[in-house]
Amino acid sequence: MKEAFLQYVWRNRLFRDEGLRTTAGEPLRIQFPGYPNSDAGPDFRQAVIQIGDITWAGDVEIHIRSSDWYRHRHQEDAKYRSVILHVVYEHDVEVVRRPNECYPTLELRGRVPEEIFRRCDELVGSPELLACRSKIKLCDPLTLQALVSSMAMERLLRKQAWVHDTVRQCQGNWHEALYRLLAVSFGFKTNGDAFELLARSLPYRILSRHLDSALQVNALLFGQAGMLETPLGDSYYSKLKYEYDYLRYKYNLQPIGEERWNLLRLRPSNFPCLRIAQLAALLTRDKKLLDTLLHTDDLGKLRERFAVSADLYWRTHYHFGRETAPHGVVLGASTVDSLLINTVVPFLFAHHKFFGEEARLESVMSVWERLPFEDNRLTRVCTGTPIPRTSALDSQAIMELLGEYCTKKRCMECTVGDRIIQQKGPDGGLMRIV
Repeated sequence: MKEAFLQYVWRNRLFRDEGLRTTAGEPLRIQFPGYPNSDAGPDFRQAVIQIGDITWAGDVEIHIRSSDWYRHRHQEDAKYRSVILHVVYEHDVEVVRRPNECYPTLELRGRVPEEIFRRCDELVGSPELLACRSKIKLCDPLTLQALVSSMAMERLLRKQAWVHDTVRQCQGNWHEALYRLLAVSFGFKTNGDAFELLARSLPYRILSRHLDSALQVNALLFGQAGMLETPLGDSYYSKLKYEYDYLRYKYNLQPIGEERWNLLRLRPSNFPCLRIAQLAALLTRDKKLLDTLLHTDDLGKLRERFAVSADLYWRTHYHFGRETAPHGVVLGASTVDSLLINTVVPFLFAHHKFFGEEARLESVMSVWERLPFEDNRLTRVCTGTPIPRTSALDSQAIMELLGEYCTKKRCMECTVGDRIIQQKGPDGGLMRIV
């Protein structure tokens, strides 16, 4: 048994509460179990309980055994002096509050239905990623829709924290933060770190001075990427190197090193040279990209803004100095949608939230609802289940559910897991799930 299970039992009052008494024999009545505490200190705050004729308001601490109080050294922590009830599964020792006085203790052994134990064990102990797959049909469509909505919001809030952290690193400069976040997104998982280093080594305050010249923007980006260090007999390469050598000296720039870039197991359309050229095209095409994004929620316009084409040189190259057959260099539709889903929507949400523009939040979230469902390795896990699979909002919710709950076996904190564990029979009692 884990403490998290006992906290779940206490929070949802999944124990027989008739004839409750403390281990000292005093009548006990629970009026309110308290609010879960995610910070340091007792597990539940602001609980209200009645012991004998006295009603107490304060904190509740949960342990498997009473002796865990001493094992966790709570007697040395002043935060635990506000505890009004010690809830344990097994009472094995008295916990002293002060001389001749012990903390009131409730022992739950023999009061938690066996079904609750079994259902939790089945979910948490399942080797399958989606542990509730065979039982999720017990949840009605409204419950599943509520789950999707809450998971999507949790994902947005996590990404909001990511955006705000980046803004702090950029000393509150939202233009710099957008540039850095977009750069990371252009690298995807394989080269995201390298793109972030590139953006950090070449601040937007420098790059923005040259947005009128596509040649100089390309020179700065490729030069800082460490891709203009070796002389080549290539006219386009030579032009970029000539520009970069001057700008490097002017701004005292230091490239990140070409060895940072990963070329293994990449499709040609994801090769870093092509992605850098497309990023350059996006930045030079719209010199006020942040203002543009802040003033449109039109999906068609957003897609059009990001559907950029790299310089003509890249139509016959994936690397400098190596000519290939002609190929496309326009940022693909699925890539554009990925940028909107994973970077633009979270960035706009974080921006509006930061500046108190609450009225704009719903329209930003609606962009997710209008983008297509993402078909990937993770979202396919839910194929064949009644979980909605219509839009990007659904796929983002599924990825949050699987990544933050299922993988971490947080079934007791999930709406679906909670419904399965507490499923009741026709008589209102616990129903055996088989």
